[in-house]
Amino acid sequence: MSLYTVSDLHLDERGEARLFADDRQGRQLAELCERIARDQGSELILLGDCFDFTAMQPPPKGLAKFFQRLKVPKEPPPRRELPALLAAVRESNPVAFEALAQLSQRAQLTIVPGNHDHHLGAPEAAQLLAGHGVRARIERSCVRTLGEKTVVLQHGHELDEGNEEPGGSGEVMTNALHQAVIPWLRHKGAPRNVRMDPDRIVALRPEEAVISVLQRWTDEASFRRFYRAFLRLLAENGYLPRPVGFLAGYISANRVRSAVDKADRLWERTAVHAFEAVKGKRKLPHDAPRPDALVLGHTHVIDWAVAEERLYVNLGTWTERAIDASSPQDRSMPLLQLDAVEGALRAVLSDLSRSNLELQRYEGSRVKSSTM
Repeated sequence: MSLYTVSDLHLDERGEARLFADDRQGRQLAELCERIARDQGSELILLGDCFDFTAMQPPPKGLAKFFQRLKVPKEPPPRRELPALLAAVRESNPVAFEALAQLSQRAQLTIVPGNHDHHLGAPEAAQLLAGHGVRARIERSCVRTLGEKTVVLQHGHELDEGNEEPGGSGEVMTNALHQAVIPWLRHKGAPRNVRMDPDRIVALRPEEAVISVLQRWTDEASFRRFYRAFLRLLAENGYLPRPVGFLAGYISANRVRSAVDKADRLWERTAVHAFEAVKGKRKLPHDAPRPDALVLGHTHVIDWAVAEERLYVNLGTWTERAIDASSPQDRSMPLLQLDAVEGALRAVLSDLSRSNLELQRYEGSRVKSSTM
């Protein structure tokens, strides 16, 4: 029996840009589900942001004005409730959805709501998933015992100020990138002698790096017009103080870049919180116990550390993560497998995109049997 976990799949719908490709990540997920189904008694935990519902929603306010200011011939799409969002994701990802449905008939499937799919915290979410053939247990915080060790698994957005609550600044930025910036880029097109990939925008981490990337893809005048309209859109939806939106023309891109630098250290700040929790110096969200192993996602950066025979793992993401305008994207698919051998915790982190290449391994001290 093993505990398998992956994080940040970001299944979404066909549209202007998407992070999950059903013909690549979906097929790999199907292979993983079949592997887990054959491992009797095992469980798959999807550790947050399995679905990217926030990317499928327009900003609550100001999108029509944004399109008008930049002369984008597009009407804002309507905001949708969970049933419609789930149906759209299923239609766009038949391979992945069928794999999860089949696994849920043969093994335990647990889904942890993240900041991009916090909608799964609704009381009717499990029933709605079952209506699409996916029978899953939904838990905000997973606590499992392997051997004599306590494993805590959480998405980790609770440690990120902009994403800890639904409707926060992180959600506003996601809405704006997918539903405002991408349509503008596709309408405008690439300048001469510049290769532009609008889909890369939604793969950027941190998302605020969009400012530097767009400066490389647009002429100065177009960037200024976009920048003013974009800041106004963010301000109208609470990402920035409203007066800042009206003074958008006076805010330098360098000030935004300083915010990017801060956001880019999210994985380090998360690790600090994780170490303190592992050492018993900080309580975890959801009243989780002190863990022997703590597993998080959210940051989209793989992390692995051992302190005093206790383990911290951040699973990174299955999305094709980008950090700039032109470099190759990270196509890794991290999988963590946890089990117990003679009472000792064993953890193996591997990359499914490279034939299950082992990245890290942890084997705790074995429990000594008592003698009579």
